[in-house]
Amino acid sequence: MPEVSLKLFFSYSHKDETLRDELAKHLAILEWQGVISSWCDRRILPGEEWDYQINDNLNTADIILLLISSDFLFSKYCWDVEVKKAIQRHHTGEACVIPVILRSVDWNGAPFGKLQALPKNAEPVVSRHWHNQDEAFTDVAKGIRATAEKLKKERPREQEQANLLGQQTAIRILKEKIERRQQKPQSTQTTTAKLTQETDDLSSEKSVDYTRLRDLLKAGNWKEADQETLVVMLKATGKEQQGWLDAESINNFPCTDLRTIDQLWVKYSNGHFGFSVQKQIWESVGNDYQKFGDRIGWRKGIKDWLSYSDLTFTTNSPQGHLPAFGNYPFEGLKKTFTGGIRLQSFASFLAWRLVSCNI
Repeated sequence: MPEVSLKLFFSYSHKDETLRDELAKHLAILEWQGVISSWCDRRILPGEEWDYQINDNLNTADIILLLISSDFLFSKYCWDVEVKKAIQRHHTGEACVIPVILRSVDWNGAPFGKLQALPKNAEPVVSRHWHNQDEAFTDVAKGIRATAEKLKKERPREQEQANLLGQQTAIRILKEKIERRQQKPQSTQTTTAKLTQETDDLSSEKSVDYTRLRDLLKAGNWKEADQETLVVMLKATGKEQQGWLDAESINNFPCTDLRTIDQLWVKYSNGHFGFSVQKQIWESVGNDYQKFGDRIGWRKGIKDWLSYSDLTFTTNSPQGHLPAFGNYPFEGLKKTFTGGIRLQSFASFLAWRLVSCNI
């Protein structure tokens, strides 16, 4: 199976578009070799929401190029939105940010000031240091190639670590379950009720009752539990009448409720199902929704996404197969989770929310 290209995002001022285009030409060989696939805002089609498209691609990029110039620093959108998000993702290890100095400007003390910049020695592309711009851009392209090759080597290790973490989570939950069973039962109903309460934390910031979800999972009724998951998520976000989750509701999903839902799924499936399990798989495949679909068993063949009725509602299914949110993303995300959200964006937003909620 061919390797997936690393996603590269151009953050730049339109005043520097000519220089950006020249850099893109020098990176063309990396595109043809399948090392990277680049994106800039000029690829936004008529009728598409430009802010959504920029954020979607910025949130899923592996490499983010900041094309530095006085116009870039002067751009409020570049500074307040793109730089801020890029540095945040760099610090969490989700992406690698590379400043590319196009034109001379004082960038001392900038949020990206401590990052290794290109070209060599941070000499601006437009300067007397280089014989011509081709020489400068060649140096930039070589630096980007080196970074991309390094990231590709790290991917298998990250996948192994994610798999190991999933196994450790399952072992820990199983161990806790065995320890609870070995505890001697107390004689009074009060103590029994207390132990049950301690075993299953059904906390909610929005007064959502998770008893039915807990009981369905405990009984191994995976399909009904999956459908109940959508019901409680809509309740937790106040989207019952609307009937679907948008980007804002996912990004602001109550952490307590997200943790409750995830822990119930992870616990009663012995680490086989759950949002946190899906998040580990999503990150291990480099945030690629097609590989993600393959790994969790939502896809069959190159283009065939399974229908909801074709899912396997048993623990014999691939790890992370559930939850599928009661309406399965390839029928449901177009209807249930829309507001324009594709699976790639939904998975990315949900993974980000799990990280921000420390789950």
